[in-house]
Amino acid sequence: MDVNPKILQEVRTGGSHYFTNRNKEAIAYHYVGKDLDMVIISAANDEDGKQNLMHLRNILMLSFFWGIIVTMLVGYLFSGKLLSPIKKITDDVSEISMQNLARRVSAGSVKDEWFNLADTFNQLLDQLQEGFELQRRFIANASHELSTPLTSISSQLQVTLENERSPGEYREVIQSVYNDVHYMGKLTQTLLEFARASGNKGGLEINLIRIDEIILRLPSEVARINEAYSVVLDFGELPEEEEKLLVFGNETLLLTAIKNIVLNACKYSSNRQANIFLKADEKNIVVSIEDRGVGIPPDEIENIFQPFYRVDDYRMEGGFGLGLSMAQRIVKLHKGNISVRSVVGEGTIFTITLPSATNMTSF
Repeated sequence: MDVNPKILQEVRTGGSHYFTNRNKEAIAYHYVGKDLDMVIISAANDEDGKQNLMHLRNILMLSFFWGIIVTMLVGYLFSGKLLSPIKKITDDVSEISMQNLARRVSAGSVKDEWFNLADTFNQLLDQLQEGFELQRRFIANASHELSTPLTSISSQLQVTLENERSPGEYREVIQSVYNDVHYMGKLTQTLLEFARASGNKGGLEINLIRIDEIILRLPSEVARINEAYSVVLDFGELPEEEEKLLVFGNETLLLTAIKNIVLNACKYSSNRQANIFLKADEKNIVVSIEDRGVGIPPDEIENIFQPFYRVDDYRMEGGFGLGLSMAQRIVKLHKGNISVRSVVGEGTIFTITLPSATNMTSF
């Protein structure tokens, strides 16, 4: 065996050394005895070690490939199970259309992330369905309200043109047509105001408004519409801090909302009078409008805020049935709410609650 002198030097320095010589595993060992100083070298082929290494390599290779296959299979099965709720939600949503808004996404029984997603979809569909239903009713009622005077005008003119009439008869027909046209003009203006009240907050001019200043304008506003109407104000004990009477909002819309309720109170009250009470605290401003009218039947209260809805007993009083609906939408735009308490034969109280500007960081 040829041994590199450098290896011998390293053995004498370090004591032992492992190396390979002609494909054989070798070890050199430096031995120092009493009268002896030698380097012992032994080399051999490690067949068992090589076989064990080959066997280990095969095991590792097989384990590697089988690991990849099992991982892909488990990942496929797991992802399929994980994504199956999305497919179910997608299938349910694809079957929903404007003609089938009553269909809902199956949320399952386990309240996990997919349940929250499906529940959010269902809440959105509830809002869409409510919006479409409201739109359908509004269009149908508006069409009916507009077609009635148009039909009356058309029929009156048709009958008048069939024969010669006296100047007095022509005057009566013209006066009747004028009344119908005036009615249509008022209805069109009311519809425009209703559409504005049904808009979004982004298109409104928002300012800080003192609610008591709006209410102080109501007696003159109501009297200008009907001299028989009167408004009594009761501000009680208002806070000294001006900030507690401020709200974020649109002055014109808020005046319209409160005025509509006050006009209703005057119209249906036996003494044609509305009483307005104003209260304020740290969080809310509360405006109550009370009348001494005949009251609203309990089964009618839930419908009075629907567009064009009028209680049967009050249809002869006139109006389009949009005032309360418009008021509710305006108050909702201002993040407030309206509640109603009524006793038949005694009267009705509408309560408007608006968040104080001191309790709001933004509109």
